[in-house]
Amino acid sequence: MEINATIFVTSVSFILFIFIMNAILYKPVMKIMEQRQKYIDDNKNAANESHKKAQEMLADKDSKIADAQRKSRDIVASKADALKAERAKILDDTKKNVSDYFAQQKNNLNEQKESVSASMKSDVADLANRLTTKLMGEGVAFEPVGANDIDEAMKNA
Repeated sequence: MEINATIFVTSVSFILFIFIMNAILYKPVMKIMEQRQKYIDDNKNAANESHKKAQEMLADKDSKIADAQRKSRDIVASKADALKAERAKILDDTKKNVSDYFAQQKNNLNEQKESVSASMKSDVADLANRLTTKLMGEGVAFEPVGANDIDEAMKNA
């Protein structure tokens, strides 16, 4: 094999072609590829950040919902307790009023009983004395029936 100037010219022209291609084609293509990769990486990072923010917002939303549910349960429970207390107070007041009313009516009945009893005692004593007088005659002496005798008779009856 002979080394001649053609191989040397071919190799120099090939090396020159590589430098020209590198300057004209490879460097701009590599630059475009790097820009494209940077654009993809930036968008991926932005998407990851957006995803993190969305997760934080969801967690915040869930905690706010849980807090609102807890507060609403507390409000409902406190209102229910207040209603129970009010109901118990109303029931106690009503029971007291009813018991007072019954005590008053019982006292009224006892007073009426005593009044009727006193009036009845004198009427019964008078009637017993009249009957005794009629049965025994007017001239016969007897001991008149008194209130104590009627009390004893009523207790025995």
